[in-house]
Amino acid sequence: MLGPGQVRNLGSVAGTGSNPGVPGIGAVDLGEVVTTPSGRHLAIFGDSFSGAAAFAGAHYPSVAVPVTFGVRGAPTFGPPLTGPDGANVLFRPPAQAAGRNTLPAGSIVLRDGTTYMLVVGTVDLNPVGGSWLTRVTDTPSLGWDPVPGSWRPWTPKAAPGPANRHPGTAVGGHPTQISGYQAGDGTVYIVADAFDRSQPVTLYRVAPDRVADRASWQPWTGDGWGVPGIPATAAISADRFGELSFRQIGGRAVMSGFNSTTGIWQVEVRVADDPVRIFSDGTPTVVAHNDPGTTAVSVLQPYGGYLLPTSTLNNLNLFVSQWITATNATYCVLLFQAHPRR
Repeated sequence: MLGPGQVRNLGSVAGTGSNPGVPGIGAVDLGEVVTTPSGRHLAIFGDSFSGAAAFAGAHYPSVAVPVTFGVRGAPTFGPPLTGPDGANVLFRPPAQAAGRNTLPAGSIVLRDGTTYMLVVGTVDLNPVGGSWLTRVTDTPSLGWDPVPGSWRPWTPKAAPGPANRHPGTAVGGHPTQISGYQAGDGTVYIVADAFDRSQPVTLYRVAPDRVADRASWQPWTGDGWGVPGIPATAAISADRFGELSFRQIGGRAVMSGFNSTTGIWQVEVRVADDPVRIFSDGTPTVVAHNDPGTTAVSVLQPYGGYLLPTSTLNNLNLFVSQWITATNATYCVLLFQAHPRR
């Protein structure tokens, strides 16, 4: 049993070094678990490869994999339900993102079992094809279509080019990475940032029957809720973040996120009574920190950090990604357990 603030790394469960891992796929990242309307769990991985390293073998732009959980939250993965490039692709892009690499960028869960995912169209991990919503169905093998009217453009600080490959996202642009849930008060709360990890976290709220209409999302202004449809500009975090996972667990708001601020680079978990105060209540628990050491939280080049449906407040289960970019030889998803401070 972990004590408050303690963390346990159970090792690779998918991708490089995993056994048995995902059938037919040797290198994966992300792996956010979503629930279909019929109650089945799917792990949604990002760029994945049939070989045991990043860029080795056939490429899957995104892949849906059935998953069940056993003792201590250990996952068992079934055969992939979607194929590599050009074969029953998971995320069908809108016309504005045609030809782009389609990647998962977070999800929103409602109490009636509905789940929406945000998808981005990328080139060199820049969301140049914008972002859009799709609804999770029981048939991922048939592909998930964009929600009509949900596409929004990416607003970069400058055009990407050879001299500036990753210019970052401009303040006031539409979010390209999100996570959200329907709280006990019936309202849906959504944390958001940029897929390129260049922005701090912002916050939105929306009625559950209007989630699919991004023009209905109300931004948090710092002292209240602003005009629906206007991108948020008031950050609720001091640091920049990347991947986000925001859920209600045990009646509390829980957020896991990858702190992408230079020199920090770690997956952190926060707990609050009020979703608006997720960054101002309590002390974050570090789950995985970028270092070569031997502590429970030492992981070279971690990111992600998705809360799993098996989580409780005293025992959060998370999928944390690792990609050692110097060699690309390690590209995997690790299973972590954490007892967050609160």
